[in-house]
This record gives sequence, structure tokens and C-alpha cells, in this order.
Amino acid sequence: MKYAFIAVIALAAHAPLAAAQPAAARNDPADPAAPAPAFQYESAFKGYRSYRETPLTPWRDVNDEVARVGGHLGILRAGRDASSTAPQGAQPSRTPSPAVPGSKPGAAHR
Repeated sequence: MKYAFIAVIALAAHAPLAAAQPAAARNDPADPAAPAPAFQYESAFKGYRSYRETPLTPWRDVNDEVARVGGHLGILRAGRDASSTAPQGAQPSRTPSPAVPGSKPGAAHR
């Protein structure tokens, strides 16, 4: 508390000194002869790159790749760990897994 009081007194003592400083010379904005910074033009399209369409992969090749890695879930696993891809010729499971462990498929729809 003592130091806060000293800081307030110090600021109060410097306030009249700050007000006594001469104001910086400012140019009148209405004066046409007043110096102004040089104008620099920068285009809004300076960093623009035009759209380029990416080539499409044939859908059969994409489907074959999804089957090779074990279905859509295999793609997610392959993205997480590149070394855990399914073996060549692996077939995706045809049996749906239950949404809640321990529940039977379709049990909520009765």
C-alpha cells in the first residue's frame, strides 16, 4: 500500500511537466503544400493464385484402394499409422458391429 501511494504521488508530480511539453508540430491537413508520405501502390491481387482443377482419379481405382486397405475404417487406420494397413486381398467385414458394446443390432428400434 505504501508503494502504491508513492507511485500516485510521483505521477501527480510529473503531470504538470508532461502538460508543459511543447506540442509536436503537426501539418495542417487542409494545406496543399504540407509534406505527405509517398504513395505506394500495392495490388489487391499481389499474392493471388488462380484456381487450378486437380485431376480426378478413376472411381474404380479408388474403390479398389479402399477394398485393399480394409474399407473406409481401414483408410482411417492407415492415416493414423501408415504401417498398419490390412494385408493384400483383405475383405471388409459384412457384419455390422453394434453401436453400443454389449447391445444387439436393431435393439433400439423395437
